[in-house]
Amino acid sequence: MAIVSISEAARLTGRNRKTIQRYVAAGRLSPSQDTRMRGIETSELIRVFGELSRPPDATASATIGHPASPQDAPLVARIHALEIALAEAKATVAAQEQSLEDLRQVVRLIKGPEKRRWWQVFR
Repeated sequence: MAIVSISEAARLTGRNRKTIQRYVAAGRLSPSQDTRMRGIETSELIRVFGELSRPPDATASATIGHPASPQDAPLVARIHALEIALAEAKATVAAQEQSLEDLRQVVRLIKGPEKRRWWQVFR
C-alpha cells in the first residue's frame, strides 16, 4: 500500500495531526518500516481508523493533477450502479429484519406468558 505523511494521514482519517502523532507514540499506530520513506502505510490507517475519507489512489492523482482517463468511465458507471444496488439490498434486508421482528412479537403474544414451576419463580 501507499505510504503517506502524518499530515496526509490526518486528512485521510479526518483526525488532527497531533492525534496521529500521539497514536504513533503510544504504539497504537505503527510507522512505516521502509527506510527510504518516513510516514504511515494506508493499510495501517485502515486497520486503526476504518475506512478512509479518500482512497489513496485518488489522493495521489489529485496531488499530481492527472484527470481520470476515459477508459475509467465504464468502470465508474459500473461502480455507481453497484453502489445503488447495494443500497437497495441493504434497505430490503432491513425491511425483512423488521418484518421478522414483528412476527416474533406476534408469536410471543400468541403464546402468552411462560408457565413456571413454583421453584422457578424465585430465580
